[in-house]
Amino acid sequence: MTVGMDQADRHGHRPKGHSMQSASPRGRREKGAAPKISKGDFAPKDTENSSAVVSIETFKYTPAYFARWKVSASDWLLLLVISMAAVIVRCYKLSNPANVVFDEVHFGKFAGKYLNSTYFFDLHPPLAKMMFAAVGRLAGYDGVFDFKSIGLDYIAANVPYVAMRLMPALLGAATVPATYATVRACGYPMDTAALAALLVCVENGLVTQSRLILLDSPLVFFTVLTLLCWSMFWTVQDRPFSRTWWAWLLATGLTMGCAASCKWVALFLIPTIGLSTLHDLWDKIADQSLSPARWSMHFGARAIALICVPVAVYIGWFYVHFAMLSTTGGDAAALSPEFQVTLDGAKQMVTDRDVYYGSEIRMRTTNARSGFLHSHLHPWQHDKGSGQQQVTIYSYADANNVWIIEPAYNMTVDTSQGLVPVRSGDVLRLRHKTTGRFLHSHDKRPAMSSDKNKFELSGYGFTNFTGDSNDNFRVDILEGDPAMQGSATELQSIYSRFRLVHTNLNCMVFNSRKKLPKWAFGQIEVNCMRNCLPRMSTWHVEHAFHPNTTADAPVRKASYRRLSVLGKIWEYNKLMADSNENLSGDHPFAARPQHWPWLRRGTAYWGGPGRLIYQLGNPLIWWGSLAALAVFATVRMVLFLLDKRRIRPQLGGQRNMYFSGAGFFALAWTCHYVPFFLMGRELFTHHYFPALWMAIMVLAFTVDLVTCRLPRLLRSAVYVAVAAAVLHAFHTFSYITYARTWTKDACLRAKWLPTWDLDCEHAVGGLKGTVPPVAEPVLEVDSKLENGVDQAAPKAADQMPNDPNYVQPEFVNLPLDNGSGSGDKMIQPQLVQALPADNDAQAHNEL
Repeated sequence: MTVGMDQADRHGHRPKGHSMQSASPRGRREKGAAPKISKGDFAPKDTENSSAVVSIETFKYTPAYFARWKVSASDWLLLLVISMAAVIVRCYKLSNPANVVFDEVHFGKFAGKYLNSTYFFDLHPPLAKMMFAAVGRLAGYDGVFDFKSIGLDYIAANVPYVAMRLMPALLGAATVPATYATVRACGYPMDTAALAALLVCVENGLVTQSRLILLDSPLVFFTVLTLLCWSMFWTVQDRPFSRTWWAWLLATGLTMGCAASCKWVALFLIPTIGLSTLHDLWDKIADQSLSPARWSMHFGARAIALICVPVAVYIGWFYVHFAMLSTTGGDAAALSPEFQVTLDGAKQMVTDRDVYYGSEIRMRTTNARSGFLHSHLHPWQHDKGSGQQQVTIYSYADANNVWIIEPAYNMTVDTSQGLVPVRSGDVLRLRHKTTGRFLHSHDKRPAMSSDKNKFELSGYGFTNFTGDSNDNFRVDILEGDPAMQGSATELQSIYSRFRLVHTNLNCMVFNSRKKLPKWAFGQIEVNCMRNCLPRMSTWHVEHAFHPNTTADAPVRKASYRRLSVLGKIWEYNKLMADSNENLSGDHPFAARPQHWPWLRRGTAYWGGPGRLIYQLGNPLIWWGSLAALAVFATVRMVLFLLDKRRIRPQLGGQRNMYFSGAGFFALAWTCHYVPFFLMGRELFTHHYFPALWMAIMVLAFTVDLVTCRLPRLLRSAVYVAVAAAVLHAFHTFSYITYARTWTKDACLRAKWLPTWDLDCEHAVGGLKGTVPPVAEPVLEVDSKLENGVDQAAPKAADQMPNDPNYVQPEFVNLPLDNGSGSGDKMIQPQLVQALPADNDAQAHNEL
């Protein structure tokens, strides 16, 4: 992004402070470093050496420098007008509707959690949510309203929702003057800057998103602020290491950290700023006027400001987050026990350390989203299965999580000399305490997979039945706690990490993390998998108890160590990454990235009689910005080919400035858009908003390029026509932006594309005229597994043992495990005296 010509030469109204300078392909040199390169250096050359200059400049998307922008009185006046207009557009009828809208269900609730200090988990970083909480506290919100469903009445519950919506509205309004300042910092005239600001101001999608308790307005605000600071940094490149230079560089890192602390979409600023920085430092290597020590200073300054500062800001907001959420809550079940014990009110786990044959244990998966190995009196009901007793993973401590360690089938353990510890390499069986059945696997596919390397886990056995070899599992201890002697060789609660390997099938007990159907009560599938990685097949004993321990033989105890704050931040972010990766569903308004730029459809947020909030962008701006990106790519390619033939069109004197300005923001758009194609998670149109702002910048620069050599009056007419067109489109779609009452005719006029699923029959004059259907909130990770609560009947089987209503359930009839698929054969337990071994055991003895 460079200023390669005199502004007055273009339009006859050069802003005060803009100097007539030209940009070096290597970037602006420091004061006194070397003579300036004249404008003639960018003219066509016939010398052999010109190709080197062409090749460097051709690929240059880093700002060589921006002419220092001294804000004039006209700038201040225009900024004031723009800011007032932006506030009016964002805050108009902010109280409408007075109901919970779309994802306010989540983020309003989270604000209340902060105010009540109750821990919760969300897959986004905390800054924007804490900002909502702060505004809510100042406005008198007590955090009691639960925001549990779309359409709940704010006024009846006395929720200060207008104040909470005002914060994102003002941040959204602030992006408009920030856009103006960014364009001016890039060296463009006031009319182009005003046009860019207008496009951002009347972009219906950005307006809609900024008027609700949602995270995208803070995200876009800090993203825009980051690129504004970065642009301003390039205006002071002739004064390296000055106070102003440091201020803009550090401000870039500070705002980048804040953006990443709102949503991870802002992480795409890293390649955007990083590529620009690397190119700049590479150019400085070629600058012979810079000593190695001076270059190292440049490198160090950028490393501190653009790496250390954002990381420190990001970590700092998490420190505040954990300080505010000090009390345990239902969402804590998603975290490791070491994390949970740091919360007030959490159960402090203390258990027997040593695990023996005969011990009653509760096994937990060793990963952030942990759960317990669980079974209950209900059979597998999938077509591929055996119909035997379900074995699952359940997230809460429960009587059905308890297993008893017994010797392997047809094996005994000599206990005459005392209790026998379980050692690494031992083959044993696990008997479910509540139902009496053994943990079992065989050549049946699990419920959620047809992979031939995955096998069903079940509970198998009957009264007076001694089991078979398919009940045998080997304990392989992977690692122990270095501070606990023997934990790597003998099984110890909490400290030993181990795998259970089925001896016949050579598969490991594996947490698939897949949610089972309703007939399995929405719990998590566990199966036996061959060749699996340790991460999801590693377990530890959380609780152990042996009934034969005596007072004269002291029992050594184990407990979880408390995580440090940095440890909590690390675990929380791993869980966020895992949750984002696995966020999937069939949301009716989900949209893939290829549909975003041409605005294939929007998202219905809220509906009332004759009214609707439908998040849909201003189509002229979306389509125009997409066309501008195509124009830039085409011009870039054509001029690249012409450069190879030593033909260098100057584009009306704007070549360097256009390629630097539009090139940088086209690169930023690419960094914020293309990575979404690599994501398998569920996506929505609002993920495009940061990239949209960057595309709008390219659109404004392209309009300036097309009109730069037009007479001033004609150029002004073009700008007015563009402004009038986008204002007309803004008004057309303002009904669904502000939830204004509209008629069926107005709805039909707004339906420019058949893919826009606006239900016009619900408008005034339509056949229905009632509340239209709207989207459910975007699925957040349900860390409490509310649908995974073990509701298996009889209910007593899933109650804690200290529940006065707890009753030991009786055996029920389950199919015989004969491995032949004839699992519907029922055996009456009272008639069984000796049951033959599972046929699968004989079939797999050679494995």
